[in-house]
Amino acid sequence: MNAEPVSPVTPAEFVGPLAAIAPTPVGDDAQVYVLDSQIGYDIDELIALWVAARTMNRLIVITSDETRGRRAALARLVLDLLGRPEVPVVAGSELPDSDTRFLFADYPLPVVPATYTDAAEVVAVHAEHAPTTVIGLGALTNIAAVLCLHPHLSEQIQIVLQGGWLDHYRKPDRASHNLHIDQTAAGITLRMAHRPRLVLSTHTNHDRLRLTPDSPLVTWFHTTDTPFAQLAATYCDRWFARRPHGSWQADSVAVAVALGARVAQFLTEPILTGPDARLYRHPTGKLLTVTTSIDHTSFDHWLARVIPQTRPDNPAAEAINGGDADR
Repeated sequence: MNAEPVSPVTPAEFVGPLAAIAPTPVGDDAQVYVLDSQIGYDIDELIALWVAARTMNRLIVITSDETRGRRAALARLVLDLLGRPEVPVVAGSELPDSDTRFLFADYPLPVVPATYTDAAEVVAVHAEHAPTTVIGLGALTNIAAVLCLHPHLSEQIQIVLQGGWLDHYRKPDRASHNLHIDQTAAGITLRMAHRPRLVLSTHTNHDRLRLTPDSPLVTWFHTTDTPFAQLAATYCDRWFARRPHGSWQADSVAVAVALGARVAQFLTEPILTGPDARLYRHPTGKLLTVTTSIDHTSFDHWLARVIPQTRPDNPAAEAINGGDADR
């Protein structure tokens, strides 16, 4: 079935003063996860947000490469459909050419007031009070702002990034997408962050991570009558019409790494970041922790526990927020 979009839900609180999303005094030492997402672009952004919503109790979503708040509105809608209305969503940085990139904006989005845009301050406030992990899945503009404005937090914030390549990539004349679209921010982040972990595109650009129109998860989206599945089916249709060869689930690997899942091998080595954000092994480079391989079998098993709809047998009766979600 090719599901038609459903009417938008009434959004939860989306904007407001910083106090509205400040850490709570009770149990404020619990781990905070900040998902810096470019949702509305590739399908893997949507899947990664789904995974984060099912696994992270204290979750904040900020958007990168924003386009007039539309990515944040989409993230708000997805979280509401997944039963996570309490998760704050903050519209982050907007780049001068952001409107030139694909954006899934055909789905009816909730109407939101003027967005609160100080994503860097939101991250900093939480990092001052609790262990904080930032997962960068898009342009690194927000993360660079945090490090520049609050350099004392560099050693306190754990940073996991998806992107970059060392040995090979499908476009060897440029950095991978997330580093390429804001090269200055990528350079700042990789130089200022304290031992960030990079899930390299060298290793995520692999057929075992590819989602196609025939994948069990895509079939589940198109045959399941829930608002989230309908949204996801429409999202997939729009993306595959643009990129019929598929979508690589790199962002969910980065989320798994941030959660401590043993799905990848890492090595710390000196890496030089070029002016165009391409990465090179060099003895004078900064020590960065980068993937050397991904254990695809372990990742498949981990993802199937979090979202059972990815399993080949694809139990359609599994509720989106039921079963063995690890929240």
